[in-house]
Amino acid sequence: MAEEQTANQSQDKRVRLVRPSIVLLCGPAACGKSTFAQRHFRPTQIISSDWARGRVCDDERDQRFQPQAFSLVRYLTELRLGLNRLCVVDSTALTPPHRREYLELAKRFHIPCVVFLFDVPLEKCIERDRLRERTVGSPVIERHYQAFTQTKADIKQEGFDQIIELSDEDTEKVQIEIIFRPIPQSPVTAGRRPQGESRPAPRPWQQRAGGSPAGREARPPSPMPSPAQHPPASSPAQPSPPAGPPPKLEAKAPSSPPKAPSGPAPAQVEAPPVASPAAPVEHPAPSSQGTNRATPGSAPKTKPEP
Repeated sequence: MAEEQTANQSQDKRVRLVRPSIVLLCGPAACGKSTFAQRHFRPTQIISSDWARGRVCDDERDQRFQPQAFSLVRYLTELRLGLNRLCVVDSTALTPPHRREYLELAKRFHIPCVVFLFDVPLEKCIERDRLRERTVGSPVIERHYQAFTQTKADIKQEGFDQIIELSDEDTEKVQIEIIFRPIPQSPVTAGRRPQGESRPAPRPWQQRAGGSPAGREARPPSPMPSPAQHPPASSPAQPSPPAGPPPKLEAKAPSSPPKAPSGPAPAQVEAPPVASPAAPVEHPAPSSQGTNRATPGSAPKTKPEP
């Protein structure tokens, strides 16, 4: 990327640009930036701040929504750079923070950033503004021109890959050549899935037999519960109610009384006997004459009271 200019200033100036790259058009209002962009670039390559302002708030002259308009400009620039496209930002670009924003974006994508300086006399800008349908006024143009004078002195130290100064005559004679040099992989598309990996990952139950279709269908999930998961009730006297509909045997009226099961009856667990409170067991007090022992089945002997 270089600027080729012959020694004779009257001849045409040739500028070589690289696609993708960022091209900033810097200059005061009514200096001819939009006319220059329409003459040398495609309409789809131009990202104008006035156009973005109209899309945001329906009025290109409304300056109250500058942050929203430039957010749209930056968003479209970033999307186009991810697709290896040329981005021509048509704005005044008179403040260092605004230019630094696009310099950082160019470093992020590893692409060049070029700036065009439209060095047009102040009187020429005011005259053009007076003839336009949408005017900004001479006070605004004068402020822009003062900022542009300071920009020409400071922009050489900001880190642009190429700075191209154009006079009023050069805007019509310049010739622009665009060379396509795609970037290998942009940060915007770094996290996308490649086109050959569009197949979704298999589910865990599909990986039991090596991932083959036959193996995935060999062990389908069983709809019936396993007996190990539902143990029988502990007491047969209180069976749990059936979960499904009643069996077909109960739907028909029995012709004879039901028979008792032929197998052994289930053992019934009896509670241990509890001593009756009417006949408590008493132990006699020890005496000197001996110990009276109660025999099973007989009442204990008690000593009469005196």
